[in-house]
Amino acid sequence: MERIYMLERAAGARAAKEARGLPTGRPAKLNATTRAGAAQRIKDGAIPEQVAAELGVSRSTLYRELRKHREGATTEAVGQEG
Repeated sequence: MERIYMLERAAGARAAKEARGLPTGRPAKLNATTRAGAAQRIKDGAIPEQVAAELGVSRSTLYRELRKHREGATTEAVGQEG
């Protein structure tokens, strides 16, 4: 019974945050600036494992964040064309 109430409270809190325009869920480990810097360092020849260690994230997290960076760059390029 308590589990149902907890889920209802969580759903209500999520809906309230979305209504105010606030982000929901767990915060990202890296911001856009850090993602861009990591992408540039790897492009310049740095080893991804070293970059991840310096940023304090795992290699898989680094790759996930780099994918977000690439998708963001693609979205911006498409938006500028039109």
